[in-house]
Formats: sequence, structure tokens, C-alpha cells
Amino acid sequence: MSAADRVASGTRRDDRVGRGRLSTLLEDNPFPIVLVCATGVVLLAAFAPALLVGDSWLTLMAGREVVREGLPDTETLTVLGQGATWTDQQWAAQVVFYAADRVGGVAAVVLLDIALVLLALALAVAAARAGGATARSTFLVGLLAAVAGPWGWTVRAQTTALPFFVGTLWLLLDASRHGARRRTLLVLPLLAVWANLHGSVVMGAGLAVALALVELVRTRGRRLAVPVALAVAAPLCVLASPYAARLPAYYHLMLVDAPFADILREWQWSRPAATTALFYALAALVVALVALRRSRSRLRAFELIVLAVTLISAVQAIRGVIWFSLACLAVLPVALDGVLRRRDVHAPRLNRAISVAALASLAAAFLATAVARPASWFLSSWPEEEVAAVARAAADPSSRVFGTDRHSDWLLWRIPALRGRIAFDVRFELYDRETLEEIVRYNGELGSDWKTIADGYEVIVLDLEKGGPSHLDDFLDEPGTTIAFRDERVVVLTRR
Repeated sequence: MSAADRVASGTRRDDRVGRGRLSTLLEDNPFPIVLVCATGVVLLAAFAPALLVGDSWLTLMAGREVVREGLPDTETLTVLGQGATWTDQQWAAQVVFYAADRVGGVAAVVLLDIALVLLALALAVAAARAGGATARSTFLVGLLAAVAGPWGWTVRAQTTALPFFVGTLWLLLDASRHGARRRTLLVLPLLAVWANLHGSVVMGAGLAVALALVELVRTRGRRLAVPVALAVAAPLCVLASPYAARLPAYYHLMLVDAPFADILREWQWSRPAATTALFYALAALVVALVALRRSRSRLRAFELIVLAVTLISAVQAIRGVIWFSLACLAVLPVALDGVLRRRDVHAPRLNRAISVAALASLAAAFLATAVARPASWFLSSWPEEEVAAVARAAADPSSRVFGTDRHSDWLLWRIPALRGRIAFDVRFELYDRETLEEIVRYNGELGSDWKTIADGYEVIVLDLEKGGPSHLDDFLDEPGTTIAFRDERVVVLTRR
């Protein structure tokens, strides 16, 4: 910082004496506040129904199971998974979303999801600003980060983990800049709660250990207490769960040897495509800024580790893009400041007016969505007619339903009587390799016996929106098979 900059900065600090912290916050951060609020307004006004996906219904259905039946131990919900060990690592997140539904229905579920997304964005913005980044660079990086992986904002257990990821990252970044202190150990309770929300806690614990090692090297072992405590306790916090004894095997299955990785798009590598173009644009910005000499001096070793770890995770699997985006928002703005020379414009009244207008718009959008939007608006992609048709077709308690990974949890959520009578759902970790291969053959109509997995099921649900061949004609060729319901997205068939 030049002498003129220091004088100007000191003058501004003097001017703030006697002013409230809220006023200062509004005056110093108009465009970061606009970024967070605009993201919320867009989600609320246009994309709220799209936030409900197949995993959303799994989250709600599993939350109901936990509340009514207690923590699950053995799978009883699906036919193909019957008797398998169910390690419900995400149980707390599921209960949170189920509680929201009990309080305010599907609208409350979606509003909670958006609130968690905005909280994560706000914390990432705050982390960037606390690290010395200008509001301008924070806004520019945040604009790209917010749209790099929009699928990461959907209603699912993962969303509850987003603020914990950013909160943990902020504490670790603070320690990398100012040295590990006792408050750095606040990471540990965050990890302990996070361990019951989502499996991404493994990444959080790994970054905590990385920070501890960086600090031990930087101080040459002169300050041992906090780094050693962090390195030892952070991995243990991952096991702070009622399923502690099972979690090592669970994480090995999910992260090292997932047999379903070639089935689920989110577990496959982030192939360059229209949907990943903004992610790769963000990745290119990271590489460019790190490569520039001036910005390199602004990024510390731990910050480079964070960017590298989250980038590798995002390339390996598309589900990792959301963590990379948030990490970029927290870390990258200060590097961008090394390239952009102009400082933030200091116009207190104008900045305060912009901030207040943005916050007012967000509050109005939340209120309008909560009050004016009926449940049917949120459920526009999930027809009640489908539910009614399946309920009628499966009225006999002995009948079974062969659904799709997109619709099965929706049907289990809406028709609790299907418990134990539906073929499978999106918890692919419950099924053995042979069953997964049968599902793949069914989805792709591979081989002459691709349809045998559906033998013995009286109700068949077909997803017409999903890519790949349609099974409709093949099933209708069977004597006694009729259409119980059909629209442009789904078909419900009954067999005699």
C-alpha cells in the first residue's frame, strides 16, 4: 500500500469514529451486498421451482423416517435394497428440512434452501473482505462464482453444509494470514456439526490438517499447541456421529470405491460442455491470477492449497464445483486486486442507498414468495396427477412399484404406504454391483433381458424427460399393460 493510500485509509477510519458498525458495513460493501441480494431475488422470482430435484424428496423422506422411526440402521424402504446396511450420515440435515416442511410446507423448504445459499455467499464475501480484498474485486469474482455451478443450490442435504464449509474456510484463512490462535479451534465444533450434515466434512477436515501443517512449517515448530490440536482433532471430528463406527467404511465406499460413479452424472468428471463453461471460465481465472507475479505475492501457501484442492475436486466430479466456487469467492478477490490498480470508490451516501435498496428488494422477494406463491407453483415439475395415479394403481398392499431414480423418492414422500414396495431410489450406495449393473442395462435397454429387473412389479413409472431410449412401447407390447396416467414428462403404467 502506498503512502497516499495509507493516508486516505486513515482518514476514512477517522471519519467513521462515532458511526455505527451497520452504517459502515453498508457504506463499504454496496456491490457485494448487491451480489448476494440479486442472487436471492433471481432464485426466488424465477428459479425456486427448479430447486426441487429428486434428492430433495430423498432429504424430506429420510427426515420423516428419522423423526418417526429413529436413526435408520437397516434398509426397509426399497425392494432391491431390503436388508442392506443404511448409514444415514446426513440425518441432521434431513431432519432440518423435514422440520421446515412441517412448519411451512414446500415453500418453507425452498425458502430455507435459498437462505442457506445466501448465507454461504455472504460468509464467503465477508471472508474475502476480511482478507483485505476490495469490494469491487469481491463483486467481480462473486459474479462468476455464483453462476459457475447453479446445480449446487438445489434443495438437498448438501445445502446445509455450505455455510459450515465457508465458516470453516474463513477461520482457516484467518489463521493463515495472522497465525493459528485459540479461536482457530472454533473449526472443531463446526466440523463436529458438519459431520452429521454432509460427507463434504471430509474436505473441511482435510483443509484444517493442511493449515496445521503449513503453520508448523512456517513457525518452524515454535508454536505447536494450536496446529497440533487442529491436526489431531479435525479428523476425529469427522467421526462425531451416531454412526461413528461405520463411517470409515462409508467414506471409503462414497469417496474411494463408489460403484455407482459411472451411473450418476454428479459423480463423473466435469466434461467441458455448455453446463460447465462458466466453471472452466472461473478455473481459467484462477490459473491466470496465480500465474501472474503480482497476484502470486498476494496469495499465501494455504490459499493456493485451498484453490488447488477444490479445483481438483471440481474437475474429478461435477458435484465438487460448488465448493470450488465458494472457495474462489473467499480467496481470489485479493489476487484480482493485485492486477486491478484502482481502489474502491468511497461515496458513503450513495453506497448506503444502494445497499439498503438491495436488502429491501431481497426482503420483499422473500415475503412475496412466502405469501403469494401457492404450493402448486413450487411443484410445477412434480404433478399431483402422477401421485394420484400411482396411489390408485398400487392400492393393493401387495402390489409393487418400479419407478425411476428421479421419481421414486417423490413417490415415497407423497405416498408413505409405498414403504418397502418401491424398487429403488437414489441411495445407490445401498445396492450391490450386480443390482447397479441391472439398473444400467434397464436404463439403456442393453441386452435382450434388460427389462427383467422390472418383472413382478405391477406399476411401472417411466420418465419421458430423462435422456436415453424410451421404454414405453416395449412395456405396452405386454398383454394387459395399460396407461394409467401420462403427460409430457412421465407415464404411469399398470400391469395385470
